[in-house]
Amino acid sequence: SSFAAVAAKAKAKAKATGASPPGSGTWYFMSDLRKMKAGADDAKAWTKYSPKMNKQLEMAYSKRFSQYTMKMGDKTYIVKFRSMMQFRADDKTLQRPVKRE
Repeated sequence: SSFAAVAAKAKAKAKATGASPPGSGTWYFMSDLRKMKAGADDAKAWTKYSPKMNKQLEMAYSKRFSQYTMKMGDKTYIVKFRSMMQFRADDKTLQRPVKRE
């Protein structure tokens, strides 16, 4: 299962279960990439963003931005909302699925 497939599954699941209205979503990133097989269905594979990052992602998502760039530590990350993927700005091969509930 590819990263994109897991991201798409998580996105479809959120849509089916009635994702939160704009402004009240909770954002997660797939912290355990060894869980790719279980992926979207394994809660232990996902970690919440910090409250500050969550607020920034939700604001950008609510305003229908196509992506959002944020800094975590000394790294810059780009979250693309259409694909629900997070990339590292300095190395696009470093990517992981994100989800919103």
